[in-house]
Amino acid sequence: MGWTFDWLSSANSDFNHDFAVSFTPEELKSGAKIYNFGTSGFGVEEAPGISVFYRDEAGNIFHTYSCFARGLDMMNAAYHYLDLTPLGRHEEGLPYPMDWVRHRDQYQPTPVQASCCHS
Repeated sequence: MGWTFDWLSSANSDFNHDFAVSFTPEELKSGAKIYNFGTSGFGVEEAPGISVFYRDEAGNIFHTYSCFARGLDMMNAAYHYLDLTPLGRHEEGLPYPMDWVRHRDQYQPTPVQASCCHS
């Protein structure tokens, strides 16, 4: 296709707070609907979100797209694999969606359980 685009990080900036995907403990405690353009609350300080911008030849910057929550599924192939498994994302009954996710070195080994094929 011949075109490219830059990926940029919002680290060490106010961007995530301005676009309502990062929250202070006080904001979370208030219970206000502050996530996804004020449609819902969120239970942890960092929420998922992606924004797209366009800069024209004159240097003007336009916010062209944002998505939140399940709108990010197409960007994370791991979700598609989890959705194929018997327990899916295993979100039901958890206080916060996906609070089972850990950094790869923070999972605790679980004992092997007997199955229909092994005892």
